[in-house]
Amino acid sequence: MPIKQRLVEDDRDELTEDVDDLDAAYIQTLKDLGVDRDLLEQFRDLTLENKTED
Repeated sequence: MPIKQRLVEDDRDELTEDVDDLDAAYIQTLKDLGVDRDLLEQFRDLTLENKTED
């Protein structure tokens, strides 16, 4: 079993294009579970905002 494996596919949508792989996988999971798109966008925006503050 590989130690590191790709979490997301290469084709990303507008929700996952700027976030890291772990956050993109989390967003994709939430999307698959039916979470509202507005909430996913808020999560993405907070993730990106937090990334720029580090």
